Amino acid sequence: MHYCCQCGHEIPRREKFCPNCGTQIEYLCALPPVPVEPHPRRSVHSAASLTKWIVLYFVAIAMAFGLSYTYYSSPGLQAWFNRSGTPAQQPAATIQPKPSVGATAPMATLKATYNQLSIGLQKTTALLEDAKKVNIPGEPLRTAANYRSIQRKCDALLAELTIPPDTIAEAGPVLVPLKETLTLLGKSSAIMSDYLEGKLSLAPPNPDWVGRSQEYSAQAQARLRETQQALGALRKKIE
Repeated sequence: MHYCCQCGHEIPRREKFCPNCGTQIEYLCALPPVPVEPHPRRSVHSAASLTKWIVLYFVAIAMAFGLSYTYYSSPGLQAWFNRSGTPAQQPAATIQPKPSVGATAPMATLKATYNQLSIGLQKTTALLEDAKKVNIPGEPLRTAANYRSIQRKCDALLAELTIPPDTIAEAGPVLVPLKETLTLLGKSSAIMSDYLEGKLSLAPPNPDWVGRSQEYSAQAQARLRETQQALGALRKKIE
């Protein structure tokens, strides 16, 4: 008896093809082949279950680490646990009383403010006098540089003029006209500097730049006199 080496079916000797599976017969087996059992495969469900438990394990570790970090990095949370669930009480904020606008400043502070404003008035008076001497005949660029220097000194002095808030009621009448004096003098000097450097157009309907500069200068002189009177009144209060 002969058998198909592919399926094990009994084949007559002269047949060239297996009548069962159609395999061409090249070699005949004297015995039927032993069927080979397939290798056992791991269950898909068991692999998925193992993956799930691994993911849950790492998630639990991450949560534990996050809770520990939050606990040790938050003093308020530690106090909350240490007091058996009672949140830590914050100390009551103390409200500092705000100084009244109309309140009288301490005499020492007022005297210091008077001295500061007096020095500012002296510097402003000196700048007004210097503005009258900046003209250099025949040299417009040097004259323009002198006017620009006056403007920068006015801006610097304006930045220095600050007084304590509790002295505004008494020193405000001096500070306001003093700042206006410096602002007007700075505008007058800036116009003349730009005019001499050729930065301003002279075509109509542009204004008379020299006349406008002189107008600002005259207004600065008037504000300076107001400052002097207000400073004298402040001096009488502190004497």
